[in-house]
Amino acid sequence: MINSMNKKVTINDIATIANVAKSTVSRYLNGGSVSEHTRLKIDRIVAQYNYTPNTFAQSLKQQKNHTIGVIVPRLDSIAQSDMLRGLDDLNKDDTFLIVNAYQDAKRELAAIEKLHSQNVGGIILLTANLTDEIRDVLKASPLPIVIQGQDEPNFHRVIMDDLAAGKAVGQYIKTLAPKNVLLLNVDTKIDQAVGHDRFVGIKAALAETPHQEIITDFKLDTAKADSYQAMQTDDFDLVIGATDRIVVGAMQSAFALKQHPKFIGFGQSFFSETVSPNLTSFEFNFYETGKQLYRLFLKVRDDKPVDVQRVIMNGHLVVRESTE
Repeated sequence: MINSMNKKVTINDIATIANVAKSTVSRYLNGGSVSEHTRLKIDRIVAQYNYTPNTFAQSLKQQKNHTIGVIVPRLDSIAQSDMLRGLDDLNKDDTFLIVNAYQDAKRELAAIEKLHSQNVGGIILLTANLTDEIRDVLKASPLPIVIQGQDEPNFHRVIMDDLAAGKAVGQYIKTLAPKNVLLLNVDTKIDQAVGHDRFVGIKAALAETPHQEIITDFKLDTAKADSYQAMQTDDFDLVIGATDRIVVGAMQSAFALKQHPKFIGFGQSFFSETVSPNLTSFEFNFYETGKQLYRLFLKVRDDKPVDVQRVIMNGHLVVRESTE
């Protein structure tokens, strides 16, 4: 009998104790066909000796690597944190290797190349924008790859319907009948979907309404400083920001200047109901987006679909006190 305190039990040991072939134990461990009597017998042995399969060796044998590289533009994003939670909550068998690209295309490219060198089993790329160089590397990759964030036609992807979001906000703007609007946007080179798609419907709705567009970034402090400068020289009765975080920066500036415009943001964040007044926002379910992203990755990795897969996540406008 094996002393389980001093030696890690192997498949061979289990086969010997159970008086069955090694192949039978292997089938049991891989969920294959084993008689009920044999399964119960191996169950007891596995429990007694606290046997843990070598998942790395199993992956090599099955030619399936369960380490997945996950690249994110920035870790301080509520949206991306929620997506990572969705990925992780749905996952059972895979290990995520998370890399922060710091919204830098060169670092994103380097991360992709490093993950390839580490022989990961696939890549999930949450991206703010793809350069031609990154596209070429992804196209040439033999790995299963799924992206999120940009509607890139050559890649399996999960996208937010930012065009529809901007259109919905644009329709709501008309009911507010603003006289002068401040738009706090981001550079399309940093994020095409947010900086361009999200504002198409908004700008169309404001075609005959005076408005000023400021290009800021995703940081609250930067948005606060940029909006403060704009508000010092002009009075706005409506402020629309590319994200909730950006709008909160603008709220702080408005309060400091004793101005009281209405505010609209985008996202599904704790900001919406913790700031006062509560923030009107077009909300996407980023947690569910993470789940959909992982489901799509499994489909791409395991089923190898011929056609490029595209999943669209819809959202809805939640009206709160900031526009009432």
